[in-house]
Amino acid sequence: MVEDRGKDRERPREPAIALFAKAPVPGYVKTRLVPPLTHEDAARIARASLEDTARFLVPEVPASWTLFLDGDPDPGLRGLAEETGLPILPQRGATLGERLKAAFRELRARGASRVLAIGSDAPTLDPRRIHEAIESLEICDVALGPTEDGGYYLIGTSGEHEQIFDGIPWGSDATAAVTLERARGLKLEVRLLQPWYDLDDTASLRRAYEAAPRGGSLRGVLEGVGERLASDG
Repeated sequence: MVEDRGKDRERPREPAIALFAKAPVPGYVKTRLVPPLTHEDAARIARASLEDTARFLVPEVPASWTLFLDGDPDPGLRGLAEETGLPILPQRGATLGERLKAAFRELRARGASRVLAIGSDAPTLDPRRIHEAIESLEICDVALGPTEDGGYYLIGTSGEHEQIFDGIPWGSDATAAVTLERARGLKLEVRLLQPWYDLDDTASLRRAYEAAPRGGSLRGVLEGVGERLASDG
């Protein structure tokens, strides 16, 4: 039997990964960093974090990546998408849970059985964590990578399990714990990854500076606000 290579090229690459981000608009992103930073500084950090994720993390994980954006892409984001080959789709829904469910359903409708979502605020994440999640979804229902503040930097499913996003206290220190409890209540097998951190306070920014790629966007932005980071705590 001869394989139809043309049809293979039309199929999305397995697995599919949703990169979740907010448009880096001052006053809309990273507001917990204000003070000691300004809203403009916080927006620059959010943009740099997304840029480093797209340029350094995405290429390390062969998959079908899509940027799901909360807000409108400005020329800089459109240029980043063109540079990195990331298609941009809008986030749809009133809550983060609704937006995750919509993104997962969109990617599954395109043919992916294993779907993952990661945030854009963990740009120093070791790509091996994502590879571990992808591999675990071959035998488990859910992969969950918790953050040190109680949220999570990654979640993935191997099937139609979007109900795990219902009734979750988003933005709290119980987000990951409640998600895990809900998944187990649904009799789903969960693989827990090692915890990581995201960029939500000055301590995490100082930590990220040490790990950020030299020549990357984030390191440059953090150098510009270094004095205020050093004086805060």
